[in-house]
Amino acid sequence: MYRFGRVTVSLECREVYVDGQPRYIGARAFEILELLVKAAGRLVSKEEIMQVVWPHTIVVENNIQVHVSTLRKLFGGKHGWIRTEPGRGYRLAAPVDLSRTEREPERFDTAPGARAGGVSRKCPLIGREREAAELHTLLEREALVTLVGPGGVGKTHLAQEVVAAWSAGCGIESIRIDLAGRPGGATLESAVLDALGAPGDPAAEPADVVRAIGGRRVMLVFDNAEQHIDELADLCEAITAGNTGALLVVTSREPLRVASERVYRVGPLPVPPAGANGDEILACGAVRMFLARARAMGTDIPADRQTLDAIATICRRLSGLPLALELGAARVASLGIQGLATDLDKSVLSLSGGLRTAHPRQQTLRATIEWSYRLLDDAERIVLCRLAVFPDAFQLDAACTLAACDEPAADQVLDCVVSLASKSLLVVHSVGLSKRYSLLEVVRAYALEKLAESGEAGRVHARYASFVAEERADAPQPAAVASAQPVSELRRWA
Repeated sequence: MYRFGRVTVSLECREVYVDGQPRYIGARAFEILELLVKAAGRLVSKEEIMQVVWPHTIVVENNIQVHVSTLRKLFGGKHGWIRTEPGRGYRLAAPVDLSRTEREPERFDTAPGARAGGVSRKCPLIGREREAAELHTLLEREALVTLVGPGGVGKTHLAQEVVAAWSAGCGIESIRIDLAGRPGGATLESAVLDALGAPGDPAAEPADVVRAIGGRRVMLVFDNAEQHIDELADLCEAITAGNTGALLVVTSREPLRVASERVYRVGPLPVPPAGANGDEILACGAVRMFLARARAMGTDIPADRQTLDAIATICRRLSGLPLALELGAARVASLGIQGLATDLDKSVLSLSGGLRTAHPRQQTLRATIEWSYRLLDDAERIVLCRLAVFPDAFQLDAACTLAACDEPAADQVLDCVVSLASKSLLVVHSVGLSKRYSLLEVVRAYALEKLAESGEAGRVHARYASFVAEERADAPQPAAVASAQPVSELRRWA
């Protein structure tokens, strides 16, 4: 982490903060800034900048000036931190603190008086500027905010960032309670009392927590709530009704479904579309995170077009899921970009090697998806596995037609689709006034494995092929292609 004046720069995470607030700059402007920071006052020639930032492109000097102007505005413009040596290049005049430290920018320090169990930060957020701003706005007016999203999407990290900044800015104590590893034998309320520093009681009830909070200004963060969703729903409803000074933030794979709750859906990071150019690829949140985590592992990745295209493909294969991106980036040092791409061709579920300090279910993609799968009932598991044969987004009637063979019945399939969407295992897309559904690639891969294990994969794939053939037959199309299209689709899925 490099600091000078009001500006903090993380080269590993490719993030810039001004007065503790994240600021986005383009990929090429950041590369120029990185050169200037690493030079530590040495002159950086225009030729050096062009060689690093535009290695395979001939550009005019004005391109450099445009990006330097952007950086000067970032630093306040008038202070002269970036100095021009006419005809030669640029140097960063501000003193740069080259010491790497675990202490983060002041906006993330724990609020005065916070307990040791308070919310702490990890690496700066990457690609979540919009979500962080929207959550800050929600916390200004809502007493209970639940971050809902699939496993590995980064709900905990996002909550930690936002809560730490909010509590520090408002002087509110923040306390995190991780429900993933909560031992049995005592109530949830007992764990909350312990976190509050109040006398504990293994049989404590919501009313005991309400009394312990009293008029205290406190923010409680309940992390990984999906396994204790019913118990937590009762507690949160009691707290919001009885403690006007308490703010509640929950991370879960499904909503609490209580009256006072405001649900905030957290989706994967944006991925580059096929055919995106270099700047578009580097601007995508998924690519920025992948590169940051790979560099944090000591991997030097070239910025040539072939490499960027390969990284874009990897990010699409991983659906922009932050945990998947982190696990993939960790393997680049050993496999290289092409080796990682080949590994993913075998199975995206093969990714492993997460942080040693992470919960076991966050150290492999398979364990993350399996955690969600185990929380489903039998009917939901059956429907999820059958829906995995859809390669792309599908409509509700298609889901009911395909999944309602024998058990469960069509009406039960509809309920399962609604439940799977609520539990973040189906992605919901709005198309006009209707909805379409799809599975993240990692979820689909896991569900297809389970479908194969169930022994009904052949029957479900045949049912899908029949469904596609009927859809093609009903759709008006030229006679020349009417017979060819169903055959190709049937070959693909038979």
